[in-house]
Amino acid sequence: MPKQPATKTPSNVAKKSSVAVTLDVKLDIVKRHEHGEGTSVNGRMHGLAPSMVHSIVKSANKIKKMAGSAIPLTATKVTRFHDAEMESMEPMLSTWIDDQTQRLKTPLSQHMIQQKAV
Repeated sequence: MPKQPATKTPSNVAKKSSVAVTLDVKLDIVKRHEHGEGTSVNGRMHGLAPSMVHSIVKSANKIKKMAGSAIPLTATKVTRFHDAEMESMEPMLSTWIDDQTQRLKTPLSQHMIQQKAV
């Protein structure tokens, strides 16, 4: 039996783009499925195809593990510490910069400020 020739898609047909589903949406889909909501209803609610919802439900255990190990962005906090020299030097340097720019009208470069700070 001869092979059929490959069919080309017309250039005027738009290709479907892939959709990235966030972990929060996946968890919501899993939760709703566990409460008895169907894949079609879940899909319509989130704007996803029922087949994608079904795939998410099938991998519910993996999604729950990911959610347990994920750190929410609001939980991270960046702190920086200054030593005592830096604490005393910053106000003095700020005063010097203000004096140079406002009273003496001296243009400052980054190099000049760094030399003064040292």
